[in-house]
Amino acid sequence: MGLGAIINGHIKEFTGQNNDLSNWRMDICRECPLFKVKPVAGPICNNNKYLNINTGDVSDTPKNGYRRGCGCRLQAKTRLENSKCPLGKW
Repeated sequence: MGLGAIINGHIKEFTGQNNDLSNWRMDICRECPLFKVKPVAGPICNNNKYLNINTGDVSDTPKNGYRRGCGCRLQAKTRLENSKCPLGKW
């Protein structure tokens, strides 16, 4: 995701655009083991963890078959129609 998309996501968050899409995606994200709430940033996809999407196992280190969280602020990313979950959940 480029800088323009990141800015666009924050604009959509600030102006309340795509709330239905964001709510649907956030419901999925909240169930994910990589979901994390940071005090200032709010909900993020934890890029310090790796998830095996087949087993649900979480690792602190990269492993074959595991995918890393993207580190994005989810309140902004989930509003972008063309954004993708790095784990393929949406």
